[in-house]
Amino acid sequence: MDDRDLPISYQHNRRMPWLSEFCDEQWKFLAPVFSTTQYNHNLEEAHIIPFVRKSQSSGEGSFGVVSQYVVHKRHIDPEGVHDTAFAVKEIKAGDDAQEVVEHWEKEVKALRTMNGLNQDHIVRFITAFRRRREHGGEEHYLIFEWADGGNLRSMWKREPSPVLTEALVKDTMFQILGLARALEAAHNRPNGASYRHGDLKPENILCFQNGRTIGTLKIGDWGEAKEHGEVTEMRPSKTTAKYGTRLYEAPEVETGVKPKYLDQSPKRRSRLYDIWAMGCITLEFIIWLLKGYEGLTRFRQDLGDGSFYEISIENGKKVAHVHSTAISWMDKMEEDPRCRAGSTAIGDLLELVRIALLVVKLPRRLGTNLSDQSERHRTDSGVSGPRLDASGSLANGTPFDDGGVTDVPPAVGVPSLSITPAEAEPQRIPLQPEPEAPGPARCLATDFRSRMEGILAEDRDGDEGYWLTSWVQPLEFRPALDTAVPPSPTTDVYSGEIFQSSSSEEIQPVTRGLVAPAQRRIDYAPPELDEDDWKYQSGNDIALTLFASLREKKILEPSNVTISSRLCSTCASLREEVFSPGFSKSYDIGTLRMSAKSRRCDLCVLLWQTIVRNGGVSSSSIKLDRTGSFLRMKSNGLPVLSIIHYPEQPPIITSDGQVGFVQLPKAGSNTHLEVIQHWLRDCDHHHNCSPSPQATNGSRVRLPTRLIDVGSDDDDMVRLWETKPSDVGEWVALSHKWGSKHLSTVPETLQDHLNGLKLEALPDTFKDAVKVTRALGRRHLWIDSLCVIQGPRGDFMTEAKRMEEVYSGAYCVIAASCAADHYDGFLKPRGRRECVGLRGHGKDQTPFYVCQNIDNFKDDVLGGELHSRGWVLQEHALARRTLFFTEHQTYFECGNGVRCETSTKLSNPLAAFLGDPDFPHIISNATQGEKILRYQELYRKFSRLGLSKSYDRPTAIDGLQQRLLRTMRVRGGFGIFDEGVDRGLLRRSLLWRRGVDTESLSRIHFPTESVVSKVPSWSWMAYTGGIDYLQPDFGYFEWEDLQSPWASNSPANVSSTDFHIANIALNATAR
Repeated sequence: MDDRDLPISYQHNRRMPWLSEFCDEQWKFLAPVFSTTQYNHNLEEAHIIPFVRKSQSSGEGSFGVVSQYVVHKRHIDPEGVHDTAFAVKEIKAGDDAQEVVEHWEKEVKALRTMNGLNQDHIVRFITAFRRRREHGGEEHYLIFEWADGGNLRSMWKREPSPVLTEALVKDTMFQILGLARALEAAHNRPNGASYRHGDLKPENILCFQNGRTIGTLKIGDWGEAKEHGEVTEMRPSKTTAKYGTRLYEAPEVETGVKPKYLDQSPKRRSRLYDIWAMGCITLEFIIWLLKGYEGLTRFRQDLGDGSFYEISIENGKKVAHVHSTAISWMDKMEEDPRCRAGSTAIGDLLELVRIALLVVKLPRRLGTNLSDQSERHRTDSGVSGPRLDASGSLANGTPFDDGGVTDVPPAVGVPSLSITPAEAEPQRIPLQPEPEAPGPARCLATDFRSRMEGILAEDRDGDEGYWLTSWVQPLEFRPALDTAVPPSPTTDVYSGEIFQSSSSEEIQPVTRGLVAPAQRRIDYAPPELDEDDWKYQSGNDIALTLFASLREKKILEPSNVTISSRLCSTCASLREEVFSPGFSKSYDIGTLRMSAKSRRCDLCVLLWQTIVRNGGVSSSSIKLDRTGSFLRMKSNGLPVLSIIHYPEQPPIITSDGQVGFVQLPKAGSNTHLEVIQHWLRDCDHHHNCSPSPQATNGSRVRLPTRLIDVGSDDDDMVRLWETKPSDVGEWVALSHKWGSKHLSTVPETLQDHLNGLKLEALPDTFKDAVKVTRALGRRHLWIDSLCVIQGPRGDFMTEAKRMEEVYSGAYCVIAASCAADHYDGFLKPRGRRECVGLRGHGKDQTPFYVCQNIDNFKDDVLGGELHSRGWVLQEHALARRTLFFTEHQTYFECGNGVRCETSTKLSNPLAAFLGDPDFPHIISNATQGEKILRYQELYRKFSRLGLSKSYDRPTAIDGLQQRLLRTMRVRGGFGIFDEGVDRGLLRRSLLWRRGVDTESLSRIHFPTESVVSKVPSWSWMAYTGGIDYLQPDFGYFEWEDLQSPWASNSPANVSSTDFHIANIALNATAR
């Protein structure tokens, strides 16, 4: 044993008390040495951090607390002559531990990248470290060079009355030029994806003293920096970055970016966001030079609580303008002799702000200066290119040059090489471009740097007048503006966090263009709802107890995936580095293809298969980025690989690893059923998703009219049971697809089914449902085709009205997502997922597995065949929790999100609406805008689902509609909502139209014997086909008078729940 074996884990041994003492005392000799070439250090809580001294002063932001620490000179590598002061940022702990880790890792990655730019005006990152606490959890830290001059805001305050000298003006220009060069380097990395800072403000520009007034200015706090591998013009999705500080945010946050293609999100954000912020900061810099800190204070008071822009409505659209306060101050400063454009440096700088930085209009290509082309992806930033055809071949050849691989038998668990075609790339439909507004557009960082160099080049003739060293009596000015809103007298307007605000804050429109009339103020703030914005999290919170239970019951099979010994040098490097914060690894496509073809490297085979599956074979290179336990090939794309720790023994878990199955257990096995049981038990104990025995009106929940008594595990019979009002109990409901051949109860077979059915005679889907119900410890099962009497003499018309009670009252719902019909079954073999076992070098290294990611609830469930049926949408939404049995794995959805059988936890704000156990409780306290967007999306989705009988269209959604009416406390029906006086819901719900993907809408014929026999023509429920909604901006329109059948002066026989109302006329004013 030597020092390489330290630290030794604590061991209590009465026979060897020295061992316990050694374990306690060893930490005095293990204080870490922070290496500036190593970007992370993993420490135990007992490690003694080599900090000699801590400053009393510290700064606090949204995500962390920054303090000054002095590090012992011998504990920093390379070793210094003296103890050195550094800035140490402790990331704040939060409720979501994984989110904290991801934020820390993202910032480490951004900081490492910024170090690589070698820019003098970007704060230097030293290293990072994390401490694993003894009783669980981690602390995360970052170390930077210490800014001894504070930040730009504090510098302005420290020098409230600057003396305008040639040296000060030149120094200002040089520092702004340095910041422009730093932004240009970050925005235009030559061999990688670009970075946008996203939160530039004076508080994030740090000052390093150099003997001059300003010092050296450096951009810091890259915690909100966003990496993009695809240019904003082409990027289809919205930004995933959070908004920066409100005062310095760009106007496109409010107005959006004009889409170039159909269905392209307007909520994209480009690098030009940083340019606007620099325009704001530079304008403040000029005011400080001319008017000092007092002038800055007056400017901020005149500006009010908003941003450097303001919004008006012109022709029904939000239009941004540079704030009138900023324009007025710039106009007045131009009259100052020290600020004359063309003859003074400050004047040229102000002109740059006016015509290039603080400009609302965006250039046509947004943040890129490329020539016009249909698509462009940055090198080394992900994957792109054409997809494979149905045979797995490229347009210019096969994935391998010779179309195959050498016939070498793979090791156990090593992926075989087969080609699965990627899904077809969705066609981009270009939109007709809108006419460009007149005037200059906001400049790029390259232009910003170039123009600053031009200002400094004016000194080449030694013209001292350009820098205006002679003192000139400045003009006294303070623009008088009616729009000025003074800040609260108790508010420090320059504190670092004061300008942040919630996204629900509404900007008051200025009096320009069409303005809505005064009326009761309603919060229309729309939420961020995106069906593709899925959050992937490690499910270790319950996976650890699950696998402990599996080990205790001795039903956890050992992994049959061997640890790979065939790795190329790049993959061996990945094995050692993959858990380092901000991990990123690039691969050359050609090299990777040949390595996979020759099978020299097992991991290359898996990576190549992943690239083919995700359509990246035409790229020159790909880059893998780790986020938590997942690897992505696109920074904002879905994970393509998962990193798994398989806990055959109790594991030592860090935030990097996900405990889970390498290969899923056999469907229907004891292990598989234990996973399902564990999910339900955890939900019963920790969530409020299980059904209540009491109805909302206080009465006892009534059992469904009929249930299937599944008996016990040993029973070979099941029977149909007709309940009585006094009966109580729990039941499980089955959601399934009938198919052309099915088993059902009709009047002629009712008595036979009451007498009993042989289990073996049941269709496979029903047998599987019985097996799962028994495993869950429940006695009763509800299956619509057996528990509702079918046919003309059946009771469907009566039972259809009880569907809401059946699904919402069930203990849980079983969704047979992979069953094509009654006889297909859903406990079917799942495909083996590709994976490679790895073990790092070093002390106490445990195996981990890189596996094909199969977690895709959106495609497997929401986009699956079962969910293409109209009735199933209602079944899904009404269920308090659901088990989805899909082709690839089992999912469990409750109010706490989606659990995957792989142990991953998924969540999505839009999908959470259908997963709400008290549907639609999510909207009970939502803004008016969220209510509108959610019900419109629900109806838009339902209108595209299939129904065997088109006249069931209003019936199949009525259970959800009634809940929406009750929750929103409004009246209505037929897809329309009327809240009375305001009538905003009424008008918005009537703005439906034919969907863009629907050729035509056809009127439905409603038989007199159907549940709903009369639907008004103004309702979309009267037609077949998909619908969309017109989306005029919230809060900016005047509506014509409109009266619905549910208005207060309508006939007394009109109610919110009656489909058979006598008067269903809609009265409106036409002009």
